[in-house]
Amino acid sequence: MGKFARDTVSALTCRVTWGGSQNFLGARWVERVVDGVPESARERVALRFLALSPHYFYDRDLAAEADRNRQSRQVLAEELVVPHLAPDARVLDYGCGPGYLAASVAGKVAHVAAVDISRGVLACARVLNGRPNITYQTPAQFRAGGDQVDLAYSFAVVQHLRTAVLGQVMDLLAAAVRPGGTLLLHFAMADNGYRTEADWLADGSLAGRAKLRYGLNCFARSAAEMTGRAERAGFTGAVVESLGGRIAIPGDDIPEQYLLTARR
Repeated sequence: MGKFARDTVSALTCRVTWGGSQNFLGARWVERVVDGVPESARERVALRFLALSPHYFYDRDLAAEADRNRQSRQVLAEELVVPHLAPDARVLDYGCGPGYLAASVAGKVAHVAAVDISRGVLACARVLNGRPNITYQTPAQFRAGGDQVDLAYSFAVVQHLRTAVLGQVMDLLAAAVRPGGTLLLHFAMADNGYRTEADWLADGSLAGRAKLRYGLNCFARSAAEMTGRAERAGFTGAVVESLGGRIAIPGDDIPEQYLLTARR
């Protein structure tokens, strides 16, 4: 199969499993398939579905990619999240994806509320990274529960959000974090090679419009924008630091990007 044919099949597959803007694997049938296959096949099916999304796996060796995700998220948990936590802490993982980071954090705290917009990805997370003290749920389900947490974090998510959606997420995080709690937000800047949302909106080419509508969005945000958004949402003492030199994760771009820390 030639490259054009492979790209076409990939695009069609993503579209069939799509649940709306940036909601990859969000089609309700994906969740039903993962939940409905025999238990002995669920892990294999979950990995194959995750390979259809542009977020998670980059190589055809799915077992190796799962191990890479597990190891990289263990580093993130130990180096960036766990130092802020006590053993009895309740935590919110926003944009949890297949749950590798949530599972790493769950071993150190009382409970992790792992939230993602994609029901299909949440179904995969329950199979691959289910733990007794992790609750996988959609943002609407989390809001309905009214839970408050000691710390909320989000990695590899902010750069994929349009401005209006980012505002909604900040409101959810502000409502969830108790007074005195902590917020950790990872994001990318222009020096990471990303264009801003305004740059993408100004791109009138067919490829640019298609990428913005159907592809995985990747937007640069400035430190001033992110600290301003945190403060307007009700957080204080927002600080942005480069992750360069602080952590090392082979094959992952997070160590080249930035982390905002703030208090509620």
